[in-house]
Amino acid sequence: MKDPFAEPADTRQAILGAAFRALCEHGYADLTISRIGEEFDKSPSLVYHHYDGKDELLVDLLEFLLDGFEASVSEGAFDMTPRERLDSYLAATTDPDSLPGEYGPDERFVTAIVELRAQAATDDAYRDHFDRSDRVFGSFLERAVREAAAEERDGSVETQNDAETSAPDDAVSPVEVASTLQTLATGGMLRWATTTDREWTGHTRRGVRRYLEMVLPTVDPDA
Repeated sequence: MKDPFAEPADTRQAILGAAFRALCEHGYADLTISRIGEEFDKSPSLVYHHYDGKDELLVDLLEFLLDGFEASVSEGAFDMTPRERLDSYLAATTDPDSLPGEYGPDERFVTAIVELRAQAATDDAYRDHFDRSDRVFGSFLERAVREAAAEERDGSVETQNDAETSAPDDAVSPVEVASTLQTLATGGMLRWATTTDREWTGHTRRGVRRYLEMVLPTVDPDA
């Protein structure tokens, strides 16, 4: 996984980078401001100056990372076909080790995200973040589904003379497909972080590919 804090632009980013590294190393339960300070190359007291506690800091870290993802999407940083974007997203959340180098999330970070998401059950700040996160990733998936479905339909039309481009009568909404994929991905992250068995990952990825092969031709990209 590429370190998003390799070159911090200011003190805030330097602190967030220290929190990121400490979180990956220690996990949520064993994370303390002191341990974050140990990863900070300036005075640890600056961490206390900027944040009241680890949860305020971690929510800010999550927001920063999500802002970065949104910026990458808007700038077209993902040089992939729509179908590749869907496959990569599902791989990152159900089989992180399958993605190469900078595209693959650190296994420890996947586990940490699951721990932080669990805090949303009782902490409104985390809940607000994951509400926003789900909207952002949901929009990302919906767009990819629409574009993948449009490519699928255009490809089918090219192979049929005088074929109509209208959606089938039983057309599926892109939102429905995106929501299904997002829910599966969330469950995949939980299973990855809380079990040692990995045999299920291959079965799941094949199942997702089979689902997309069946459903994309029925998606109405204009719905």
